[in-house]
Amino acid sequence: MDDVDGRLVGGLMVLAAVADARSFGRAAERLGMTQSGVSKAIAKLEARLDARLVHRTSRAVELTEEGRALCERVAQHLAGIGDAAAETSKARDAVRGRLRVNVDPLFSRMVLSPKLSEFLLRNPEMELRLETRDRIADLVSDGFDLAVRFGEPLPSALIARRILDARVLTLASPAYLGRHGRPVHPRDLASRDHQCIHAIDAATGRPFEWEFWRGGEVVPVAVNGRLTVTDSGTKLGACLAGFGIAQVIDIGLDDHLKSGALIDLFPDWPDERFPLYVYYASRNHLPAKVRKFIDFVTEALAAKPAADSPRSAAARLRRAG
Repeated sequence: MDDVDGRLVGGLMVLAAVADARSFGRAAERLGMTQSGVSKAIAKLEARLDARLVHRTSRAVELTEEGRALCERVAQHLAGIGDAAAETSKARDAVRGRLRVNVDPLFSRMVLSPKLSEFLLRNPEMELRLETRDRIADLVSDGFDLAVRFGEPLPSALIARRILDARVLTLASPAYLGRHGRPVHPRDLASRDHQCIHAIDAATGRPFEWEFWRGGEVVPVAVNGRLTVTDSGTKLGACLAGFGIAQVIDIGLDDHLKSGALIDLFPDWPDERFPLYVYYASRNHLPAKVRKFIDFVTEALAAKPAADSPRSAAARLRRAG
């Protein structure tokens, strides 16, 4: 509908309100307009149709014969427009329909999957489609409602809301340390005596560099390793099996750390962080199903609060996932 037709429909709705209220003032109250605005809308409609539609008297406003005939002919159509608008408004507030989410594989497996049953039982009219991707790509044109991704946002028109800052841990198994010894300082990892598991940056196709953060100190280390992976599950599995040292996001690791299956090698270098963001197209008129899923993700992370002073190496944030 072009702008001219939009004004025509608006004028017809004003005319219908005037016909019902028989007063410009009462019609204005119903429509949330000023009385002069109602009067101008009627005048413009009369000019558009080249017809007199209302009689203006000191006591009331009456429709002319042409005005009554016009109202009778368009009443059903205006009612349909009103019903459609009301249904659209209700649909926006209803938690129903398909929700398609681009989600980080590690986050989906370690955080969301144990809680999905509860979420879907609480929202029986929602159909959830989770697709694990390495990157966001074009959220809107790819048909996603929102995305949940690790790493600092790249320049984009999307709304990005940070919901977590996870620590990056450098881990090894007792079996690995029994064979190779425990490194005392991050720089020890540059030795050929150690095997570090490389992770590929999906954006560049190259392995991420390793860094260690403590306060204002940042130490880059050129690590050695014969294994390179793109999947966080493979990286964690190889680390647990004792092949090498891995940098891993501190999500879903509690059992491994408490049991001693994995050892945090440098607890005194705790300051590198890995942020988690939700992305969506617009902050205006956000559908209820999107709001509900964001609340669900936030609740799922409630037991793991964000750090007070997060630090991150923006160009290398994706490496730990």
